[in-house]
Amino acid sequence: MRIAVALAFVLVLGPAARADCPPDCVGGGGPSATDCFVAWSGLSAMNETCADGQACDIDGKVDGVCTLGLQGCINVPGLGACTPAGLSGPPTVTPSKAPTGQALAAALHALDPSTHACTPPGLGLPLKLSLAGIKPGKAHLTVTASSGGKRDRDKLRLTCTPGAAQISFARDVQPIFTARCAITSCHTNQNRSGGQSLEMGVAYAESVNARATTGRLLRVKPGSIRGSQLAHRILGQGLPRRGVVMPLGCPGFPPAGGCLTPGETFTILSWIAEGAPDD
Repeated sequence: MRIAVALAFVLVLGPAARADCPPDCVGGGGPSATDCFVAWSGLSAMNETCADGQACDIDGKVDGVCTLGLQGCINVPGLGACTPAGLSGPPTVTPSKAPTGQALAAALHALDPSTHACTPPGLGLPLKLSLAGIKPGKAHLTVTASSGGKRDRDKLRLTCTPGAAQISFARDVQPIFTARCAITSCHTNQNRSGGQSLEMGVAYAESVNARATTGRLLRVKPGSIRGSQLAHRILGQGLPRRGVVMPLGCPGFPPAGGCLTPGETFTILSWIAEGAPDD
């Protein structure tokens, strides 16, 4: 499953920015006396919106995740009236449970708080995948850095919007079915778990507009994520009684073919939303 943000970043050089920050490094908008505790590169404002696969998405892929070029830098010299003297510890990020917050916190925690340093460019912000469709992903993060009893608190408001996926069944979806589902004792021509094979050559016909063996949904209803039992199965949402998440055993006990990645889930849902074309 490919997951993976559009709107090109315009890099703004602050009046007191230094080339070692890197060049486009700007403070996060806190008091000038503490703004150098933590500063930011790779975004034009603390409120930033990017579309999946566009110039601001540095991996250039429409994969359900906006990989922002953002970097966090600590103990930044030359930012206004602030003089870096080493942080009391790694900056904290709240909320800390969301994947984007966890990734930023881990990157900042890896820096030496006593000296100037920057995280590597690249912060993933996934789109929101659910039965309601593919929606913008949002991260509202507060980063706090402390030094000498003073604090610098910056707020990041990041948004990833969907890009144009253009999914091909043969090129993108069938390989996922083959690797994850058409394996021994599952959806093969010999076993047909649930009366369905997902092997090449038959997977499309046995999925699109085909009635599911449990519940009232079609396995794949073109153009409708909510109306497709396949979407319910891979998301683990709105399952019928006796319904289980697919691939069977995920997420706790992945089968031989492994569980779907977020990017693979994105690919399948995008294909359904685009009308499940057979190409």
